[in-house]
Amino acid sequence: MKRLLAVLIDHRLLKNFSRCFYRGLPQSKYVPPGHWPIANSMDGSTNGSSATPTRNKQRTARNLHQNGQYSAHRRWETVASGGGGNSRNGSSSTSGPRDRFEFTLMNYNILAQDLLDSHAALYGEHDPEGLPWDLRCKRLLAEINTIKPDILCVQELQETHAESFCSGLPQHYAMLYKKRTGNDKTDGCALFYRRDLFELVTHHKVEFYQPKVNKLNRENVAIIAKLALKANPRAKLVISTTHLLYNPRRQDVRLAQVQVLLAELDRLAFSGTMPNGIPRYEPVILCGDFNLQPFTAPYELLTKGFLRYDRLDSRSLQPANSWHGHVEQVGKYFLPPALGITDKCQHTTLRDREKVHRDKVPPSHLTKLYHSNHEKEDGEPGGNGSPSKERSSSSRSEFSSGALTHQFVFSSAYRHFGPDSAQDRRQATTFQDEWITVDYLFYTPYRSVAECTRQLPNWNLELLQTYSLPTVQQCGREIGYIPNRQYGSDHFSLAGRFLLTVPREDQ
Repeated sequence: MKRLLAVLIDHRLLKNFSRCFYRGLPQSKYVPPGHWPIANSMDGSTNGSSATPTRNKQRTARNLHQNGQYSAHRRWETVASGGGGNSRNGSSSTSGPRDRFEFTLMNYNILAQDLLDSHAALYGEHDPEGLPWDLRCKRLLAEINTIKPDILCVQELQETHAESFCSGLPQHYAMLYKKRTGNDKTDGCALFYRRDLFELVTHHKVEFYQPKVNKLNRENVAIIAKLALKANPRAKLVISTTHLLYNPRRQDVRLAQVQVLLAELDRLAFSGTMPNGIPRYEPVILCGDFNLQPFTAPYELLTKGFLRYDRLDSRSLQPANSWHGHVEQVGKYFLPPALGITDKCQHTTLRDREKVHRDKVPPSHLTKLYHSNHEKEDGEPGGNGSPSKERSSSSRSEFSSGALTHQFVFSSAYRHFGPDSAQDRRQATTFQDEWITVDYLFYTPYRSVAECTRQLPNWNLELLQTYSLPTVQQCGREIGYIPNRQYGSDHFSLAGRFLLTVPREDQ
């Protein structure tokens, strides 16, 4: 008992020290340094070699902030080998010079003020001067203005703050916004892209809520946008941002939401098939607050492309074993066939899309997913109001395999370590009883699951640099509670610099 009391006293002293320490810090002026511009001139006149950053030791730890307040924890770090490995050289040697363009993408859960105010008890130990929205917004915009992303994905943007937040951004961005669907929800996701660089080809605002589906009864949302480079419309990019359910006890809901999102990404990113019938996709970046930790079931599905779910615990999706006593397993069925989403994370209604919708994205009302605004969003009358019953009994096996798969080849921009790894290795994106990672930046280095080798010419997206995250040790010892006078949110931002290769003319 004495030992426990001593631990509690030490913890209280650490909290008090943290608050006093941050009160004594001077207010940051956030003087932004010169930023990384788009290296390619966007006129197609170069072969892309000028877009490659110098990979040397002096550049691997490039500080982002000149005022030094972030430099110990956040900096640009060069990736030793991007998702495509040495594919840049392999592409040049096999297919000749091709246009390549650099761009920066940033992801940020910015903490809606309504959520902060309604859960004030969670922030009782924080520096009170770090909590008001007008002060937090300045810090958020200062960090974004320093990164100067070409594409910005945001979660927990309060609807009443959306326009003013957009107007405070440094570039001329177009904004896509989707509020959570519940009547009592005031925040949502937003996707910003530079008007001078990108043209919006199409987009969809995903609603995870599906009537009468227990695993999809929450109001979370996502945004998917297909963008084309204005300088070369053949170069397309699919960006998606989402904020999944928080409830730690409902991993099954998060997995169901991931399955729906993968099916919608499959619909918007599909770009035809190879001669052997294997589908190709436009390069995809998927980011957001997933509210799940590395190596959990949804993470495994995303990063490995396969997850056997039938023997997992029905809610936690952890392996069901004798140590936990009797547990209810998921079983063969996960999502009901009436939704029309197979265990391959594809829509059953889009099997003939290459013939019927060649070179076009099939409209969302052709799927069996419920959406609250089909007519307004798609301009097509008679959109599906609710999922219809599956008519073909022969196709029921597509929903009872006991395993989920998908066609994307996702890599994570950040390296993840297990919970048993040392605290000076594990990185953190937020605090939930402990410092953990729940925010991710996934991308697809290759256009097809059949092309995952360095020598093939069809790799399309390479990660060049990442905006480093603080370690668990740094969070506990040096940063303390967030938001504070340095950090404007209770999450840390993610950012990556990518090299996009324009596909060949014959593709």
